[in-house]
Amino acid sequence: MLVTRAAERADGLAERLRALGAEPVVRPTIAHAPPDDQAAFETALGQLEAGVYEWLLLTSVTAVEAVAAGLRDRAPHLGSRVSLKIGAVGPATAAACRDLLGVEPAGVPERFLGEELATAMGDPAGRRVLLPNADLARPALEDRLRAAGALVDRVVAYKTVPAPGGDELAGLLAEGAIDAILFTSGSTARYFTLQVGEAGVAAARRAIIACIGPATADVCRELGLEPAVVAAVFTEEGLVEGLVAHVARR
Repeated sequence: MLVTRAAERADGLAERLRALGAEPVVRPTIAHAPPDDQAAFETALGQLEAGVYEWLLLTSVTAVEAVAAGLRDRAPHLGSRVSLKIGAVGPATAAACRDLLGVEPAGVPERFLGEELATAMGDPAGRRVLLPNADLARPALEDRLRAAGALVDRVVAYKTVPAPGGDELAGLLAEGAIDAILFTSGSTARYFTLQVGEAGVAAARRAIIACIGPATADVCRELGLEPAVVAAVFTEEGLVEGLVAHVARR
């Protein structure tokens, strides 16, 4: 089973698969890098520290890590800022907020999609919101917030870039050595297709395509990969559970 998520995120998913008797093949298709405009990100963090924002919305663990690293020399913990509320997209991101920022999130949506954070805020109208996310992040959350009357500053906190390596992936797929491919974001799918090329994508269609949620599944379909599994709960655990259920049905 092919694990495509970034190297720093792959271990937990690989361990879950091993515990079930599967043989994970860890080949990250994406990596993360600092933003091109580091100054804009630092300016936003300075405004965050100064109390300009009422809400900080975090759509990934990587975004939490970027904010925590940027604040390290400023204010390692945000817990003392009682007027600031943090929204986290899901349980893993919420745990990172507690561990790295010292804050219990005020809002976690029922459905772990970025755009659902707007609902977790209650009424966003007139609220000053900082949205630090990836350069390739979908605009759905920003658009929804603005439509609801929020005052949004969206800033790139990190870039998603192709991971090095992966040259052997096309060969493994052609040999039928990969039974399932797990995608945890649209970016992992997009960069997978770049790594393996057209022949690799064609071979990948013989494998089980498993996606962490509907947004990732939509990207896979755009790329010609029809998902057999779309997690009902948009988490790593939900992805594995969906895959296990699919294999059991077969």
